Amino acid sequence: MTRHIETAAFGAGLLLLATFGSATAQDTPEEVAAACSANSNAPEDLCDCVGVSSVDLTADQRAFYIAALNGNDAETARLRGVMGFDEITGIAAFMRDAPADCAG
Repeated sequence: MTRHIETAAFGAGLLLLATFGSATAQDTPEEVAAACSANSNAPEDLCDCVGVSSVDLTADQRAFYIAALNGNDAETARLRGVMGFDEITGIAAFMRDAPADCAG
C-alpha cells in the first residue's frame, strides 16, 4: 500500500512539473550573476554581488530575474502566473534594490 502511495505521489509531482514548469539549474545565484554580466552594463563585481544576494530568493524569483534580464517575456509572464503576491513583490524589490545595495 505504501509503495502505491509513493508511486502516486511521484506521478502527481511529475504531472505538476509538466504542467507548471519548475526551477532549473539555470536558476542558481551564479546564473543570476552571469545574466547580469551578459545583459547589463554593470561591472562584474557588482553582478557577482547581485548573484550572491539572490541566494535568499526563491527559485522562481531567480528564474524571473534571469528571464527579465534576457528579455524572455514569455517566461516572465509564465512566472507571474505561478508566483504568489509576496514572491512578485519580493522580486520587484530585489530588482530595484540589489544593484544599488551592491554598488553602495
